[in-house]
Amino acid sequence: MVLCIDNRTDYLNNYHFQTLCMLYFPGEKFPPGLTEAENKAYFLLEENDRVIHAKVTLCSGNKRTEGEASFGYDSFSIPADGTFTAQAAVGVAYLDAGYKLFGFLPPWGYLTGLRPVKRARYYLDKGYTNDDVMRLFVEDYKVFEEKAKLSLEIAETEAKMLKPYNGSDCCLYIAIPFCPTRCEYCSFVSYSNDKLFKTIPDYLDRLDEDLCRTAEIIKATGFTLRSIYIGGGTPSVLNESQIGRILDRVTGDFDLSKVNEFTFESGRPDTTTASKLALVKSYGVDRVSINPQTTRDDVLRRIGRGHTVKQFFDAADAAISVGFKSINGDLIAGLPGDDYDGFCNSLEDLIKLEFNNITVHTLSVKNAAPMRFDELGIYDADGVNARRCVSHAYKRLGEAGLKPYYLYRQKHTIGNAENVGYAVLGTECDYNVLMMEETNTVFACGSSAITKLVSSDGSVIERIAFPKYPFEYLSAPKGIGEEKIRMFFNGDKDGEILH
Repeated sequence: MVLCIDNRTDYLNNYHFQTLCMLYFPGEKFPPGLTEAENKAYFLLEENDRVIHAKVTLCSGNKRTEGEASFGYDSFSIPADGTFTAQAAVGVAYLDAGYKLFGFLPPWGYLTGLRPVKRARYYLDKGYTNDDVMRLFVEDYKVFEEKAKLSLEIAETEAKMLKPYNGSDCCLYIAIPFCPTRCEYCSFVSYSNDKLFKTIPDYLDRLDEDLCRTAEIIKATGFTLRSIYIGGGTPSVLNESQIGRILDRVTGDFDLSKVNEFTFESGRPDTTTASKLALVKSYGVDRVSINPQTTRDDVLRRIGRGHTVKQFFDAADAAISVGFKSINGDLIAGLPGDDYDGFCNSLEDLIKLEFNNITVHTLSVKNAAPMRFDELGIYDADGVNARRCVSHAYKRLGEAGLKPYYLYRQKHTIGNAENVGYAVLGTECDYNVLMMEETNTVFACGSSAITKLVSSDGSVIERIAFPKYPFEYLSAPKGIGEEKIRMFFNGDKDGEILH
């Protein structure tokens, strides 16, 4: 996509303009120096006497539209600075041009970023009322009323969930980046070929060392471990001996006395067995996730999922029989080959199973996904079907007694929609909220894992990323970033870590 920016202010960077473009042009890239393409966007932003004016021109094929907007610093429902005013001016101008070109408005308005709930919580924490935040989202950010209500509802739930935690509490994430097959939509770093499966023994050796180091770090820093999450990939792709090895290390080296949830993301039904589930439960795992994504066999085949609907129901029955505090199932709205009725039927299947956690994702196609730029038109900015599906899920799951408790957005999402976790009261996954809202330190181990160091007041966040690919992870120097952790928590790199 051709992107031309004439920014005559000190506000906003080029990335902000790119993220705006993707509201109507999902999947686009912005190579420097490009002068000709099917789609083009031109931005002008200037300021005069504390009034910021924006003009946006959009072109698609032989169609061309323009939008303009001007705002002063005092134009909003809350006190605003130059950055806020610039975002509003260029956002409203962009929506004006986009609506003229495509005939619809995105449900999240011009709100960019992955965490709208975090923004709602920020204003609530500053003393603004629910009505104030509703006006901010609907009138200023141009967010649809349903999405604004959803954000507020989740913000209030998250505030209650976060209340028992303080800056000395931490989480542990363990990455198992292997899958039996690669899903067509996959945006995670996971692997499914024989050459990589052969690295599993070496991978577990390295993971074992990293877990041992992490346990020592947590003790030295004085953190209290509150939540453990084993994710992937597909952790259940490991055999029972391999799973037991990881759990032996976790239960043997870490202080679990204050852990209030322990999640095993079993993931794929075709690798989930009753014996594996019974094994993890015996180690204290109280939350599992078994993810069908859809309960239509034809759609499962279309997306390369590699399991059947029957296998999902068998795995679900096994999890119910073993007995866990919480069982989660994932669905994806907007899958190729699926439709509104198909999604609604899949949702009813999970409700009938009485899963007390259901996560509704919207299809997001990342650059590494096999279905990117699918010939059937995966990148549908309007995304009517996906938007209907997530709206139905919000209403139907509420009727079934599951309330939304965390939300995040992704780039390249069909219909500019969102991902929402729903749960029966008291069965929510704290890890999802702590990780998404970045309120607490998360120590991570394994290929593609990212440790997040959060200062005690939450004002500073630093990340330590492990190599993405298993071969790189195995060949990288050993260590979990101890020196950086020491420096972050004001310790001496040659002495004891201080917290």
